[in-house]
Amino acid sequence: MVARPDGRLTFESAVVPQRARTRGGGWADVDLRLARGADGRLRPAASVADVSFSGGDGPLISVTRRGQEMTLSWPEKLPEPKISGDSATYPGVLPGVDLMVRATYTGFTHTLVVRTAEAAANPAVRATKLTVGGDVALNQDTDGTLRATAGGAPVAEAAPALMWDSRAGSGARSTALAAGDVAKVARVRTEVSGKTLVLKADAKVLDAKDRVFPIFIDPDWSVFKSKWAYATNNGATNDLSSARVGRNPDSGALYRSYFAFPTTANGVHLGGKYIHAARVEMKLDHSWGCASTPSSLYHTSAINSIPKASWSGMALWTYLGEAWGSANEAGGCNPPRPDMYMNFQSANLNAIIQQAANDWWGEVNVALTARDSSHGGESVQARWKRFFPNDAKLVVDYDSVPTPPTGLQVAGVACPESGVLSVGTYTPTLSAILPDADSQTIMGYFEYVEVPASGNPDDATVRTNPKPDPVATANTRASTAPITIVQGKTYAFHVTSKDPAPYNRWSGWGPWCKFAVDTTVPGGPEISSTTPQGAGRPVTFVFHTTESDVVKFRYGWSSPPATEVAATTGVNKDATVTLTAPRFGKNTLWVRSIDATGNLGNLNSHTITVGRPSPPVASWGLETYPGITQAQALTDRHPGRAGDTPLASTGHSPVEWTDDTHLVGGKVAYFNRNSNLSTTTPIVNTTGSFSVAAWARLMDDNPATPAPDLPDGNRTVAGQSGTHRSALFFGYRIVDGQPRWGLYLPGGDLDPSGTTIASPNLVTTADIGRWVHLAAVYDAATKQMSLYVDGTLAGSRTVMAVPFNAAGAFTVGAALWSGEGGSAVMADHWLGQIADVQVFDRVLLAEDFTGQLASDPQSGGFNEPGILTPVQVGSWNFNAAVPCYDASVPDTCEAPDSATSFNRWLALSRGVDVGAGRTTGEAGIWLDDKYFPDQQAQVETTEEYGRSAIKTGGGWQDAPVLRTDQAFTVSAWVMPTDLTANRTVVAAQDATAITYDAAAGRWRFRLGNTSVDSAEAPDANVWTHLAAAHDAGRKQIRLYVNGKLSGTKTLTAAAPNVSGRLLVGRGPFGGQWTGGVDEVAVFQGALTDTTVATQYQAQIGPEPGANALLRGTRLNAGDSIPSDVGDFELRMQSDGNLVVAQGGTTVWDTRTWGNPGAYCYVQSDGNFVVYRSDGTPLWDTRTWGTGADRLLLKSDGDLLLQDAAGRVLWRRA
Repeated sequence: MVARPDGRLTFESAVVPQRARTRGGGWADVDLRLARGADGRLRPAASVADVSFSGGDGPLISVTRRGQEMTLSWPEKLPEPKISGDSATYPGVLPGVDLMVRATYTGFTHTLVVRTAEAAANPAVRATKLTVGGDVALNQDTDGTLRATAGGAPVAEAAPALMWDSRAGSGARSTALAAGDVAKVARVRTEVSGKTLVLKADAKVLDAKDRVFPIFIDPDWSVFKSKWAYATNNGATNDLSSARVGRNPDSGALYRSYFAFPTTANGVHLGGKYIHAARVEMKLDHSWGCASTPSSLYHTSAINSIPKASWSGMALWTYLGEAWGSANEAGGCNPPRPDMYMNFQSANLNAIIQQAANDWWGEVNVALTARDSSHGGESVQARWKRFFPNDAKLVVDYDSVPTPPTGLQVAGVACPESGVLSVGTYTPTLSAILPDADSQTIMGYFEYVEVPASGNPDDATVRTNPKPDPVATANTRASTAPITIVQGKTYAFHVTSKDPAPYNRWSGWGPWCKFAVDTTVPGGPEISSTTPQGAGRPVTFVFHTTESDVVKFRYGWSSPPATEVAATTGVNKDATVTLTAPRFGKNTLWVRSIDATGNLGNLNSHTITVGRPSPPVASWGLETYPGITQAQALTDRHPGRAGDTPLASTGHSPVEWTDDTHLVGGKVAYFNRNSNLSTTTPIVNTTGSFSVAAWARLMDDNPATPAPDLPDGNRTVAGQSGTHRSALFFGYRIVDGQPRWGLYLPGGDLDPSGTTIASPNLVTTADIGRWVHLAAVYDAATKQMSLYVDGTLAGSRTVMAVPFNAAGAFTVGAALWSGEGGSAVMADHWLGQIADVQVFDRVLLAEDFTGQLASDPQSGGFNEPGILTPVQVGSWNFNAAVPCYDASVPDTCEAPDSATSFNRWLALSRGVDVGAGRTTGEAGIWLDDKYFPDQQAQVETTEEYGRSAIKTGGGWQDAPVLRTDQAFTVSAWVMPTDLTANRTVVAAQDATAITYDAAAGRWRFRLGNTSVDSAEAPDANVWTHLAAAHDAGRKQIRLYVNGKLSGTKTLTAAAPNVSGRLLVGRGPFGGQWTGGVDEVAVFQGALTDTTVATQYQAQIGPEPGANALLRGTRLNAGDSIPSDVGDFELRMQSDGNLVVAQGGTTVWDTRTWGNPGAYCYVQSDGNFVVYRSDGTPLWDTRTWGTGADRLLLKSDGDLLLQDAAGRVLWRRA
């Protein structure tokens, strides 16, 4: 994004990386010039590939990705290299042969330069051997693609190797970088045997009578998939140095080039923007002749394979414009024609980019051809051109459309959501906040009316616009000049806003605010408050007035307020209250005075902004799965908050661990009425605010009888012990003889009386074996206790007595109790499973369960996922997937899990291709019912899909992924190419599926016999994000499209658990998918509306910037990363202490000083660890098995771990 001097904003995106991380941790423009480092190796100044070349010693090439290294070594000692820009040449590695290595925008190349006939005859040239080292395994696809992977994750990939000679005509000549226009080009066969890579040059080129030396043999390696490709009408292959269009002078083949421009760049997404103008900019390298000739641009389908796309599969759609140009410096033109930019722009291009913005496309796909504006002439030889793909850009002049104004006020008092605001002045000002994503000056247009007899301001015929129209910087308040009103009438105003020229986009009207004047009652009191210390924490407010007849104040978080507090006696009237704000972000408190005769005064308001919620002071997973041991499941996941407080068995019998009751492939803690877990110290002060949350599964109390039985006594999930009894009991309780989910707070350590709150709905036998999420909350500021069931408030009430300070152990599965005169014993033992216990030293709020989006005007500006974080049990991004030509070939036809530790693969069926994915530089799978149609004379019919499986010694064993009777979520990116029949995206076992229903023309999510359709029809040939959630607690299924809720259906019966494999690309009875599939993610647990939206935003958003430490990247002593905005810094100090500092002042640290040379990084298992220089761990976040892949330092100094879906998995205290 570029801000121009006139305030206009320009968006630019490219198809290859334009910026790269420097070795110091910052970001810079890509700079491939090689320089020798202190270790003698040669490295580019700034490249997306962490690559180095030999300075004469060591491996020829070393490339590292996510902490995994691949090396390629020449069999003999290398000579001293000669460096020229991005290249290094090792002369005479064989007689008559030089070896050149080169850093590229996406990786590197190594090229043999064969200069003589004698060299061409050398067996070492005809079969060149390189040794593969490091952490990788090297595999070869049937088409010759080489893939280097480590632990299933890709490290580097090489397109099929090529060679070419130096035959020259009037066109471009061959170099080590690229083949000339008339050069003889051929494939180089590759063989992989263990740690040896053999490049077998084509003897026909080496021995040809008309060969011209030098001959170049060149594999092109990449760590980043470019978002461009070429296609030829005869299937010919060429190098990737140029994007070619037109008729090849040597072979006569027609070339087209395709570009997928991301709609996200440098932190800006075009989604929802107004597109003022757009152009596609191409830099022309070479044309066939000297005269200017046309090229044209078309909108096309998503690229189906990179680097060589399918000619037949890449149809040309909308014509987007024509440009003319020539560039020929090879000789023959007088004067020579230098390189030039060709710009393609048209109303059609503007319309396509606007459609992409409206529908939140992830990319815009265009085809560059040699056609003219009449769509002909593609075979005209003079139109042959070669463009620089590294310089291809989409340039957009855009504007963020302002959203309707918020925060309406009259005379400085916030408007309530309903009712009439009474003010004490005849000349109030009107004001509102003017939201806009761009930092522009926005004009507010205010309009007020007298409310007619109907009570509806829209019915008013006379409307007044106070002048002048106020202006304000985006997202700040604009106020009108005072207006004049009279007593006895009711008025209303609303506001719209407009962007500056040339955009002139209107926001649309905001809501009406009704108001009136009354000067006969007490005026609105002054309101002040302490600074909020975070969500769920108390804030103290002071109300003040000088009106002597005021006796009390009425206050509340909604208007009209209802809670009263007495005013002090004396000249000035004051009152002090301590409250907990009811939501994250912005909270408005309304207050009015009341005089001695009962007159209700005018309202005043006070808005506070509550920051991010703090994490638990202690939490325990109580669940094992690959990567998480029983010891880790009992470990406190937040040791830095209230001290390290692990749980241990303290009951009459130890806690057991049951298989597959929550996660397939996991074990969860089972309590058998004689077992419980305890800490050795208390967790929270129970006289202050606290909350406890957990997942619980109640089991049959008497399995010996045929019908399930509920317990006839209380069953406790958790408590905290005093001397004689626990300060809280929550779980299953018998209340007035009825079984309910409940919370009981005793009146004291020796006082059995107390306060109970229970769920309005009875617990029934249908709840036996069902997981339920329970949360107990006590608000010390308001003396309120609350119970949440499955994230929904079940009830609140005022406690009869303040809870006592229980200074004993925190217990899980039972609670301490002593009857009259009896000794204290553990009682109310749970029967069943308990998992994910979290304890907070604050009040849990509604957003703790639902989460919130930063886009909500009341959010305070931050995304928050909430505490109901499901466990990801499967993830397939297909970056390390191998296409399926022949299922009998080892290490092909597969896609490893890309994020979780469950190690469940997708076994791919015959015909599944691996092509371009949704995101820049990534891969996806492509399915249809034909076996590689562009590669076969007679096309074979296939059934193409992936199935979840475990790799065994000689094959695959089908493996289920989900328990379908529990809450779950499945999401995927899909790109349908054919919507003429029913299509299945993902089928989770045989119980559920995400499909396209052709008859309805909608996306569909089915669970058993219940289904829900999307509100919108799908777009063909556009990547779309789908998410389907089964919320067992709320008994509903939800379908999301591109991050937004699109359909909800209530379940009439509980879903059964159906075992079986996960299928991608078809259902158990057919429904073959046609098109692309990418980034399949599976969660045991229901993602909320907020978490789906944040997952979607994270995936369409920009790549992590300078404020991110990506998985596998080490932060060494002296290294640092800055916050995204502001002056915070995460620094690995030379003494071994990792600190967050602001302006040089430490605000947080790991307390690992005294360990010089320490370093830290996010491990592949998701744990972030500080290591001593000898590799001994010093400190960690205890986030094993979470899929965390980045550490982020935010503008407010917040340090957090996220996964690729944007979920927060850890946050600093």
